[in-house]
Amino acid sequence: MASSSSSAAAAAVSGGAEGGGGEGRGGDTLGRRLLKLIYPKRSAAVVLRRWAEEGRTVQKYQLNRVVRELRKYRRFKHALEICEWMRTQPEMRLLPGDHAVHLDLVAKVRGLPSAEKFFEDMPERAKGPSTCNALLHAYVQHGRRDKAEAMLEEMAKAGYLTCALPFNHMMSLYMSSGELEKVPEMIKELRRYTIPDLVTYNIWLTYCSKKNSVKAAEKVYDLMKDERVVPDWMTFSLLGSIYINAGLHVKGRDALVEMEKRASRKERAAYSSLLTLYASLLIDLARVLFLHRLGDKSCGSWALPTLKAHLIF
Repeated sequence: MASSSSSAAAAAVSGGAEGGGGEGRGGDTLGRRLLKLIYPKRSAAVVLRRWAEEGRTVQKYQLNRVVRELRKYRRFKHALEICEWMRTQPEMRLLPGDHAVHLDLVAKVRGLPSAEKFFEDMPERAKGPSTCNALLHAYVQHGRRDKAEAMLEEMAKAGYLTCALPFNHMMSLYMSSGELEKVPEMIKELRRYTIPDLVTYNIWLTYCSKKNSVKAAEKVYDLMKDERVVPDWMTFSLLGSIYINAGLHVKGRDALVEMEKRASRKERAAYSSLLTLYASLLIDLARVLFLHRLGDKSCGSWALPTLKAHLIF
C-alpha cells in the first residue's frame, strides 16, 4: 500500500512540476527521490543535501508541491524535514503561508507544545492570519478549547477575522466536544465579521443532523442557495442522511442523486458515503414493505406500489 501511494505521489509531482533546474537525467527528479522515501526513518534532508552536492538546483515551488503531496498522503515527517531544510536556505524567501504549513506539521509530528514554541520563535512579520489560523487549528485538533477561544479573541483584536476559516475551526471543536449550543452562537459571530463559506454550511448542516431537524436543515440549504454558495457532494450527503433518518424517502433519494452528480471517482469517501446512504434508504424502505406485508394497518392500499416505485432509482 505504501509503495503504491508513493508511486502515485511521485507521478503527480513529476507531471510538470519538475521542469527547469529540478529535472535530472533519465527521469531522475528531486520530487521522485523525495516521494520514494517510504519509510519514516529515512531522511528527506539527506536527499536534499545530496541533490545539492550533485550540483543541481532546488526551486522553492518544487518543494512546496512535494510537501503538498506528502501531506495528502499523511507522510508528515518527511514533509516537515523539507520545511526545516527550506528554512536553512537563505535564498529561499519564505512567505507566511510557508510558515503556517511548517507550524501545522510541527504540531502533527512533535506535538502542541513544540508548535507553540515554533510560533513564539517566528519573526513578527510571519505572525499573520495564516499562521494564527494554523495554531488555532492545532488547538482544535488537540481539543484545547481554552487556548482556541483565547487565540480567536487575539485574532479579533488584530483584525485577522476576515474569512470563515477560524470560525469553522471553532464550530468543528464545539461539534466534536458535544457543545452543540455554541454552534449557532459562533455562526452569529461569524456573520459579524465575514460571510459563511461552503465548509461553514456543511458544518451547519451537520449540526442540524445532530439535532434531527429537517426544518432547520432545509432553512440552511435555502440560505445557502440565496447566498449563491455552490454545494458539493458533502452537502447532499448530509441532506440525504437527514431526510432518510426522518423517513422522507423521496427527498432522501433526490439528495443522493444530486450527491452522485458531484462525487468524483477519486474521492473514495464520497462513494463510501453514497453506498452507505443508498443501503440505508433501501433497508428502510424494505422494512416498511415488510410491515405492509404483515398487514400493518398504518399502511394504506396505496403504500405497496408507491414504495416499490421508490426502490427504482
